[in-house]
This record gives sequence, structure tokens and C-alpha cells, in this order.
Amino acid sequence: MLKGIAKLVRYYILTSTTAAGSGHPTSSLSAVELMVGLLFADFRLGFDRLIFSKGHAAPLLYSLFTAAGLLSKQELMSLRKFKSPIEGHARPNFPYAEVASGSLGQGLSVGLGMALNSQYLDKTKYLNFVLLGDSELAEGSNWEAIQLASYYQLKTLIGILDVNRLGQSNPTMLEWKTASYAKRIHAFGWQTKIINGHDFTQIASAYALAGKTDRPLMIIAKTVKGKGVSFLENQPNWHGKSLPDNLYQKAIQELGPINWQLKCSIKRAN
Repeated sequence: MLKGIAKLVRYYILTSTTAAGSGHPTSSLSAVELMVGLLFADFRLGFDRLIFSKGHAAPLLYSLFTAAGLLSKQELMSLRKFKSPIEGHARPNFPYAEVASGSLGQGLSVGLGMALNSQYLDKTKYLNFVLLGDSELAEGSNWEAIQLASYYQLKTLIGILDVNRLGQSNPTMLEWKTASYAKRIHAFGWQTKIINGHDFTQIASAYALAGKTDRPLMIIAKTVKGKGVSFLENQPNWHGKSLPDNLYQKAIQELGPINWQLKCSIKRAN
């Protein structure tokens, strides 16, 4: 079922960004399985937190909630329209966005604060998931948050690092060297888990660790930017660009038939 949901989410990403004539479809496509494997499995809506530090992947966020039936297709198609709450970077006027995003490198610090609250203040132990892009690990604020999270042993903080290799204009410094990311983050006192970010079995095994370690967890996922559309996969010069109509039609044909009868739901907290 998760594979079917992933295909539907990809359809919504491509359709909404093409209609808008802008957006970040390739950055959204790389993290589809990571987010589908979280939200449509063990995530507890209204209790756990999900932060898109990789905020330019907002089309993915909106598409997930469209697939879940919590955002209408008509609302999704207002992406980047004037006065629409479906903006290029999600803000809390979209009801399922925890915080505003835009400037990279801030989301993990927000997740740190939420984890401090969940673990030490209100002690409800809700889990705090932060989707990070590999490019933003060049920001020093992330490493400050990584250090502090280890100091407080924030086991309710789970980072999800989308290692898709390509930044806005160039490859990232470490490209697909997931072991190097793991070595650095582990040195700060985190538990790390390297996975194939498009393999639902590996994704599930990583999320099974959430909240069950004695320290913060970083899931380091090797992914492909533009995944699911052959002519976009791992290709430079597509960052922040929507597809023209002719290539959109080609991409939709590649996706193949979509099961519109899928019952996609996100578990709500009791």
C-alpha cells in the first residue's frame, strides 16, 4: 500500500508545481518514501511533531496531506497563488505546518526545543521528527543543535537526513558519503542509522528505533533527487524548477496507473 501512496504523492507534487509554474519538485520527490513511511505508519497526528527544515520541499508536505484526505485537491492546486495558505514554503497558516520555514539550518534547533519540552517539561514524550536536507548541514546552527541535543540526551528527537547529493547549483560537499555523515554525527553522541531512503523495509526499521534509544537519533537516508521521473533523477539544473506541460505529461506517463481507491489515512492521537 505504501508504494501506491508514494506514487499518488508524486502525482500531486508534479501536478501542483506544474500548475503553479514554480516550486521545488525534484527536492520533494527525493523524500517521498521517507515521509510516506513515517506519516502513513506510526506517526500520531496531533501528538507527534513533524518539522520540514527542508522547507522548500513544501509541495511534498501538501501532497502528503492531500493523499490523506486532509487537504482538498482544489486547495492543493492553489499552490503559490496570491493569498493561498499553500505557499512556496509552509507556514503555520497551513494547519499541519509546525513552524515557518525558508531559511535553511533552523529546523533542527526548533525540533531541539520541542524535544526539550516533550522530555523535560510537559513530559508527554511526543516524538519530534525533523526532515533535513544534506545541503543545510553546511549551516553551523545544525551542529550547535546536534551538540546540545546530545548533551540533554534527547531521545524524542529524530533527524531524517535526505542525502540526495545535489544542492541548488552544485553537488554537496559530501555528496552520497553517508558513512561520513554518520561518523561526524555519531561523534557528537547521536545514534545513527544509514538506510536506502527509497526502501520501505529499511525505512520502517529505522523508524522503529524512534524514541527507543538513549540518545537522539539521526536517520541518514541515501536518496535520489527527482526520484520517480527518469529524466529528472540525479540531474543538475532542475533545482527549484517546475516541469513544462510537455515534460509533465511525460513524467505522469512514467508514473503509470494510480490507484485512486487507496484508503490513505494518518493515525490520530488518542
